[in-house]
Amino acid sequence: MVTTRRGFSSFSVDDLDAARSFYADTLGLRVTTLDEGMGLVLHLDTSSPVFVYPKEDHTPAAFTVFHLAVDDVDPVVDDLVAKGVSLERYEGFDQDEKGVARGFMEGGDGAWFTDPAGNVIGLMDGEGVRQLLDEVGA
Repeated sequence: MVTTRRGFSSFSVDDLDAARSFYADTLGLRVTTLDEGMGLVLHLDTSSPVFVYPKEDHTPAAFTVFHLAVDDVDPVVDDLVAKGVSLERYEGFDQDEKGVARGFMEGGDGAWFTDPAGNVIGLMDGEGVRQLLDEVGA
């Protein structure tokens, strides 16, 4: 059996400076830059940190690398769009003119966008999100 001390998520990017600027300045997350170009740490309010590392032959993930649970998706989407961020649209989701999937996750709303490296980030709100966060202990 594996005995763990802690866990964290990670994903790669092709440009640490662009990633730092996007996560700190565009999203407003607290970002720590590690020494010697090792990577970045994204500090999320109440969950484990996320490690972002440079990879020369980076290929964006074909899935959402992480979700940000927010109180209300709409003002966050409006703010991101005002900053030049485009929302992704996916077949199979009933997304409105803003790109928000209504009724996502048990009555909440969801939206997706990419970072400068092409990694997909999700936004979600609503009671279903709160239940999921409770179940996963986040």
